[in-house]
Amino acid sequence: MYASTCACKGIRSCNLCQPTKDHVLDEFQSYTTYIYCDSCRQAIRMNIYESNAQCPHHNDIGNDEIGFPLDGIYLVSDFITEDEENNLTNSIDNDIWLSSQSGRLKQDFGIKINFKKQTIKTKYFTGMPMYSKTFIERLQTHRLLNDFQSVELCNLDYCSQRGSHIDPHIDDIWIWGERLITINLLSNTILSLIPNDKDTKKIIYIPLPRRWMIVLYGDARYEYKHAIQRQHISERRIAITFRELTGKTETFSVENKDLYEKIIRIGKRFTGISVGRFEKIVNEINSMINDKMETDTLSLQEDQLKELFESTYQTKISSFDMINPSTYVINSDKKYLIKLFPHSLISLEQLQTILSSCQLNETILNISINQSHIIIIDYDSNLSTNKQMGHFLAQWRLATRNILKSSLENSLNEQWFNQQYAMIINKKKNSYPFLLSNLFTCQQQITDQCEYGLLWTDNSQSSYLMDLASIFLNDMDNIKEIFNAYEEIVQLNDNEINLLDTFVRLQLILSINNNDIDDEKQLDLLEQLSSNIFFVRNLVR
Repeated sequence: MYASTCACKGIRSCNLCQPTKDHVLDEFQSYTTYIYCDSCRQAIRMNIYESNAQCPHHNDIGNDEIGFPLDGIYLVSDFITEDEENNLTNSIDNDIWLSSQSGRLKQDFGIKINFKKQTIKTKYFTGMPMYSKTFIERLQTHRLLNDFQSVELCNLDYCSQRGSHIDPHIDDIWIWGERLITINLLSNTILSLIPNDKDTKKIIYIPLPRRWMIVLYGDARYEYKHAIQRQHISERRIAITFRELTGKTETFSVENKDLYEKIIRIGKRFTGISVGRFEKIVNEINSMINDKMETDTLSLQEDQLKELFESTYQTKISSFDMINPSTYVINSDKKYLIKLFPHSLISLEQLQTILSSCQLNETILNISINQSHIIIIDYDSNLSTNKQMGHFLAQWRLATRNILKSSLENSLNEQWFNQQYAMIINKKKNSYPFLLSNLFTCQQQITDQCEYGLLWTDNSQSSYLMDLASIFLNDMDNIKEIFNAYEEIVQLNDNEINLLDTFVRLQLILSINNNDIDDEKQLDLLEQLSSNIFFVRNLVR
């Protein structure tokens, strides 16, 4: 789980590199120590606090020998539950930890900044991780944070064995806004505040229990440096820090309006992946490509399909639309659906049995185009297109539950996703980091627990749910009608509805990447789906 290399630079050090560097003595030994009391919002001299065994809540404020007011600190006890902490820690540990300075490990979701040159790169910023959605929404229920828009999430792992700490610093005010938010996980710690005035020899300790949240703003944000000292890390600690951009009237926003708006837009996505994860995917896929990984998917000849249909039905096609690489809708004198099934996955006999149980008026053509069975389904003129599609997909699911269980494996496996990553990386479109991060979050949500009736093809990039998602994307206005028709036959549970949201996004990713030029309308839709990850559920429930 942990990286072993040391990333310390300059005067910074950790236990991994301490023998090679001069030991830095505690520079705060001569400072007067205060402890912050949130009840009275005062910094109380430590010896007075300890002699009372608690804050005396005295009124003699203004006398630096006793205590003084300290503004700009907002603490929320038990901001998350113990179960949430466990789940959150598991989600974080499933990501890639990179070595950071001063004995820490890190995961970054945000822009890349050169603070010295004041330049920004957004290539690796793909949004917030999905697990953060609940907690960001919870943050915004607090009056102080109701307009907070995170544009960076940074996870830091502290460990006493590595000598983890963070030196006193003020987060850059050129790019970062006023409010700095941290959620403290796994162990208690102490946040230290040190006045900017070098002649003021004070240090203020802010106790920070596990699962608490702290916000620094105002005086605490700008008039004090903040730090975590080595001696205040006794057990493993994870800090989740959220940052916002400076205000719209500040220099950065005024001079970089388009960039500012772009960063805000990306920050609203909940399909982001960390910098480490992004680099790992790209490096691994490039290595596979260099090893001659096969990235081609089933290539269908539309002209052959058109010719086949017209020769079978003796009628001209008025429109021919690809729903996905194995599903086509044809309009002639009536409407038809063409589906292709690879020979390697399903026998003709199985296909006939399934379709007969679906009670469809269909023609099965045992003609090989790229080794596929072909069926042509005549739409029932007594039902609307949406209702018939909903009925067909539900009937397909019921019919395939037992027939295909022994012969099919989940087609959307790691190999399939690697092929999709490779195609996205090969094209290197402007949108490719956005597509890649969305594809990864889709992969994380699709597991081998899917029913066989839900996933039924291989490299033709199709499935029960993906077909339904394709129809949704082609006719957003009728999603509820299709869904209701489906549920007349099979009721979907909440997990399946959430999975359907994933397939809508997955289908859109493949569609965008298949185009030579980015379709702005499709990109805008994917943007909406990335920030509203329960799109279908919100429409149909």
